[in-house]
Amino acid sequence: MNASTKVAYVVLAHSDPQMFGRLMRRLSHPSVAAFVHVDGRSDQRPFEAAVDGVSDIHFVADRVQSRWAGFSLVESTLRAFELALSRTTKACTHFVVISGADYPLVPNDTILGFFAACPERQFIRRFSLMESGDAVQMWRVRGRYFREWADRFTWKRKPLFVLERLFRLFPRHPPAGLRVVLGSQWVALTRSCVAYCVSRARDDRRLLRFFRPSFAPDEMFIHTLVQDSPFAAQAEPIESYSDITTVGGPFHYGNVHLLPPKVPIVSAEAARAILDNRGDKLFTRKLSSTLSEAALAVFDEVGHSAR
Repeated sequence: MNASTKVAYVVLAHSDPQMFGRLMRRLSHPSVAAFVHVDGRSDQRPFEAAVDGVSDIHFVADRVQSRWAGFSLVESTLRAFELALSRTTKACTHFVVISGADYPLVPNDTILGFFAACPERQFIRRFSLMESGDAVQMWRVRGRYFREWADRFTWKRKPLFVLERLFRLFPRHPPAGLRVVLGSQWVALTRSCVAYCVSRARDDRRLLRFFRPSFAPDEMFIHTLVQDSPFAAQAEPIESYSDITTVGGPFHYGNVHLLPPKVPIVSAEAARAILDNRGDKLFTRKLSSTLSEAALAVFDEVGHSAR
């Protein structure tokens, strides 16, 4: 247990170990630790090799096979949260969820200073799902989905898609008194808030039963737990709905990430545009070890400067 850790990165990785390694080296700092969940379907050894020699990188042992839009993405996050809680002290104020394809836009000291200045703030923007007026979004919880049963873009998905359509004849409804909210899965939460979310996720069987068959619960489950808790008062209020199905729509709900509409980020020009418009955002995504060298070089210039 490292008492000097001030910020814990909860890293969800599934591909591109080289990009993951570059990210971890860039974020390495005496006051930082990383807690990594590698998709259970991926070989973890290349990810471990990519961070050889980098201190305070901890891998989740009991991994989950993560499937797109499935509850397994929530489970992988919760397991990384649990590991982070067990390996850090109260000196660690924030747990920042990132992917292995993210990259910082500012130096490490700037990131640490940002969170030190708001030790009790939750970075988890969200909108009210059932009040959005968007039927597509509401069906994410009204329907019943089987995303854990087959990988995306495989022939097995076709009969499951038909089954999902049939279940629309029997729409579901949120539990009484529960306000379902939705936002970007890349959140930054305080230690006490993370501990609350882990505990409630373990004990509240009603919520688990409701969210397991939903579509992309990684964008709703933690958000709804926070909304249904005293920690909601430490976050920005619920926002009005902005259509997230359009190109660039998710950009609106970035927390500490600038979420560009076009990924991967490849060119130096694209990287400079992101830096010029980052506002108070600390990270961006997605980048590739094979395609994004020009963009990464620009971001690294900033990372090693006083900007």
